[in-house]
Amino acid sequence: MPTTDVVLRPLAKHELGTAVLLRALMNRELNGTDPDEDYPGWRERFVSFFAARLEVERAAIFLAESDSRPIGLASVYFGSNHRTEIFLRPIAYVTSVYVLPERRRRGLATRLTQACIDWARAKGCDVIRLRASKMGRPVYTRMGFTPSDELEIRYD
Repeated sequence: MPTTDVVLRPLAKHELGTAVLLRALMNRELNGTDPDEDYPGWRERFVSFFAARLEVERAAIFLAESDSRPIGLASVYFGSNHRTEIFLRPIAYVTSVYVLPERRRRGLATRLTQACIDWARAKGCDVIRLRASKMGRPVYTRMGFTPSDELEIRYD
């Protein structure tokens, strides 16, 4: 059932603290630990990363609000690799899609992700990537995301 009392809007650079708070909740839920203990200084790096990109319109953050309270978040930014630099094929990366638990299952994650897709498409991106949690995977596959032919190796 869609949520009608929710407003989606771009987050301004001076509001990055709100994005950090929602991202911290997301990390705690996904990892079961406090991100401040696991990644000291991550808040400052998050703000720095997005502030620099928001300034030159190479990122966007979308905030979902209900009664002027933040209830969801999604971010998108331009990626950089050989295709973007050599072949001039812009790509975007969607990240930090999060909705407060009590506001889930109403299509809000889909709306937030779609806002990111729309932003990226308007900027000329023909490839949009994201990394999905187990919980988020059904949302993204319904939207048309599919596993790619990329592989990775982890050393953690």
